[in-house]
Amino acid sequence: MDGKINIPADRATPGAVLAEDVRDRSGRLLLSAGLPLRDKHIRVLKTWGVNEITVWTDKEVPVMHPDSSANGDAQGAPREVSEASLTQARSIMATAFMHVDLANPVMDVLFKVSTARLARKLDAKGNP
Repeated sequence: MDGKINIPADRATPGAVLAEDVRDRSGRLLLSAGLPLRDKHIRVLKTWGVNEITVWTDKEVPVMHPDSSANGDAQGAPREVSEASLTQARSIMATAFMHVDLANPVMDVLFKVSTARLARKLDAKGNP
């Protein structure tokens, strides 16, 4: 598996593998890292009020447009953008994230999401 991602616990799916231990608010271990989630584990997360979990991923998570249904994309699929807009967005975001450690998985995902969002906006405006 390539990396870890944090996801809301209510979006956990059976078969996802925990990348980190899940603990309750008092620090008690609920589920151990490496555990493939089953329906009963997801119920435990809900029961104990766990908001977020870290799971392993072997692929890059597609970036969804936040209001894709308003743009005629009812299934929420990521929209393609031009290479020119993507290059311009990367350049702008590189400046905005210049003091950030992109080796940190959270910051890397934030950089990618921000870049994709800006590229879509640039594409919509027709900017190269």
